[in-house]
This record gives sequence, C-alpha cells and structure tokens, in this order.
Amino acid sequence: MGKKLILTESELHKVIRRIIEQTEDEYYRISPEDYLDVMVYASYNGNVFRKMKQYGGKPLYITGDLDLGGKDVKDIGPIAYIDGSLDIRNTKVGDLGGLQVKKYISDGGSPRERIRERQELNAKLGEQESLRDSDEWALEQGDETGEKAHALFDNLVNNGEIEPLSEEDNEKLTILRRKLQDLEQEYEGLDDNDERAYELQETIDETQTEIEELEENNADVYMMYASRYTHYGLQQFEVLIPGFKNNEYTVGTEEEMDDAALQYAVSYIDDVGADGFSESFIEDYLDVDAIVNMAEEDYEYQVRDYPDSYFNESDYELTYEQEQRIEQLESQIEDLEQQKLELDSDDDNYYDYEEDLDNQIEALQEELDSIEVDTEPTEEMIENKVEELVRDVRRDPLDYLKNYGLDFKEYVDEDALAQGLVDSDGWGVMNGYDGQYDSEEVNGITYYIMRTN
Repeated sequence: MGKKLILTESELHKVIRRIIEQTEDEYYRISPEDYLDVMVYASYNGNVFRKMKQYGGKPLYITGDLDLGGKDVKDIGPIAYIDGSLDIRNTKVGDLGGLQVKKYISDGGSPRERIRERQELNAKLGEQESLRDSDEWALEQGDETGEKAHALFDNLVNNGEIEPLSEEDNEKLTILRRKLQDLEQEYEGLDDNDERAYELQETIDETQTEIEELEENNADVYMMYASRYTHYGLQQFEVLIPGFKNNEYTVGTEEEMDDAALQYAVSYIDDVGADGFSESFIEDYLDVDAIVNMAEEDYEYQVRDYPDSYFNESDYELTYEQEQRIEQLESQIEDLEQQKLELDSDDDNYYDYEEDLDNQIEALQEELDSIEVDTEPTEEMIENKVEELVRDVRRDPLDYLKNYGLDFKEYVDEDALAQGLVDSDGWGVMNGYDGQYDSEEVNGITYYIMRTN
C-alpha cells in the first residue's frame, strides 16, 4: 500500500487555490523548467501539450526566459505568451503563430529566421518597387538620396560587382516573386501539425533559390535600399541582391565625410580616452591654455612664498628712490670736497672750516654707505618672474607636466585630438571594414562611397 500524503489545512487551501486559478485562468501557466522537462519526455515534440488532459487544452503561459537553442525541436506547442525571452537558434522551428514574447526572440540558424528575413526583404523590395514605379530617383528629379543611390550603383557596376538582367529574366523573376508570396501565405495558414508543412517548405526554399540566382544579376538603382540608420551621420545603404547580404555602404559628399569622420573621432575618444594614443601623438594636442593657467596659479604662489628659490643677489636692484638719493648724496659730497679745495689756508679759521666740511662729508658718506639693495622682491620682480616661467611652460607644456609628475593624458584638448586623428588617418578612420573609399560623380556632385560591413 502506498504511503499517504498528509497535507495541513493551509497547504490544502494552497493546492485548491492553484487548481482553481489554473482552471479559471485564460492560460495554463508553466515555468520554463517544467516546460522543458515535458519536452524532454516527449522527445521535443510540443504537440504533447495539446494531448495531455492536465493542461485542459489551454494555451501555455511560460513564466520566464525559454531557451530551446540547439534542441531538436520543430513544434514548440500551444505557447501563447512568454514572460521573458525566447531562444530558438539552431532549431527546426519555422512558425511561431501568434506567440507573444515580452523581451526578444533569438532565431539564428532556424527556418523562422529564413522566413523572417524573406518577409523583411520582400517588404523592402515592395518599398523600392513603389519608388521604381514613380521613378522617384530619376537623375533629373535631383533627389539627394536618389543621387547617392546612383553613386553607389555606379560604383558597384564600375567595380564589376553587379550587372543588369535581360528582359526575359526580369519577367521570370516577377513571376517567381509572386509565386513565393503565394506559397508563404499558404504556409502561414497551415495548422501546427499539418503534414504538408515540410513539403511546402521545400517548395518555398526551391523557389527562393531560383529567385536568388536571378537576383544576383538583377540590378538597377532601386536595388540600393536607403537604410533608416546612419553611419556617423552618413546615409547608409543595403543592396537588395543575393550575394550582398549583410553588406552595408555609406555615401556622402566631401563635407559630410569630414563631419562624419570628426564625429567618429569624437566618439572614439569618448570611448577609449587618451589611452588609445601614443605619447608622441598626444603631445601635439595638449590643452596648452589649461596647463598654462594651472602653472600661472602655481608659480604665483611659489614665487611669493619661496622667493629664495627663484631669485639670487644679482636679481635684486636699488629702488628708484634709492638711486636718486645716492646720486644726490654723491653730488653733495663732491661739492663739499670742492669747497675744501677752495679754502684759504692763510685764513685764521681755516681749520675750523675744514673740520666742519669733513664732518658734513662724513655724515653724508655714512648715509651713502647705509643704502643697500632690498632683498625682498618687488611686485614687478614677482610679476616678471611668473611671466618668464609661464612662457617656458607655454613653449614646452609636456616638460612642465613631467617635472611635476602629472599625467599628461589628463590635459588633452579632446576636440583638437579628434581633429588631429582625422587629419592623420583621413576618412578611412571611420571605416572598420577595410579603411578604403571610392568616389563617383552624379549630377556634377562628387560622392564618396565606403563599404562599412
């Protein structure tokens, strides 16, 4: 006899509440882990959820991220909502029906990816067909995007990468595209367990292959698709021809190329900072004004507080007043000496006069001898010394930074560095594919073309 499972009253209430919730809910809620356990049991056939009575025939609500990547699964079952992301990369899943996913779907390497990409391509081809019907990009229209599309088209033709189709092949291509559209609509209308799905998918693939073989040579300017995205402000294009999948091109005028390259350089410096450059390159783009201002403030303090470190005895000079007084004293002494020479030695008061003159000369000489250079630097001396030191910093700011142990990378003029990067490497700096660009002239305007991916 099996062991009895004894529940407390509160546990019983929880179980009953859960059953009621699942019964009343629009969906059957199941965790990703429980879902995968069932899928493993059913050899990854999602149809098992439709057959098991415990799920009540309800659509499934997955309560978190569901990872089926790399699993041998074709039918994911009646999932209506995933409260997270879905990974069906490298599976056989082609149709998700009306499934809603809260975050995102990863479908690389699955039939669903191929179907999605075909649908996206057909939508773009439809947009271009509308432009073609109205000949929106005829050169006489002067449309800027059209001119850039012509520049790219001409460049690809001149490089031998594309060539036009014959009229007969163009007609065949139109018929095949209509056939493919009908097949895809039929496929989307099939039930999840319809046995015709595999055969229909094969027919779709065969038709797509025929289309791709023709499209390799189906080329006109309207196969240049103007992307909604830009490359540092440059108009970006896709080429809607097999063999060009994932290729991206940019087209711009000289001014637009200059602006884009500078925009790239600014973005690059924002990302990597000055660490992405050598010292020899950066030293030409230091923020000299910022360094000089810093040095001026520093020297203003240093010279005033530690004058002995910046002046020697020969730097100090007499003041103007001192020089004037010395000149006055020397003149007075000279006059008194002259008076002595002119004294009459026969005069009874000669010695008294001579003594008096000597006393005056001695007093003046004492004052003269007491005049000394003031070793306290004047305001003018301080200002001149600071200006001299600052001039040296402006001549060689890097030397100043090194002498003070400062990191020169923190004193870079990033705007000047960005322009310097463009001046050094040219427009190719923003082309991570091969660093190259071509040019074509359309309506008298030179456009520059780069493949960026």
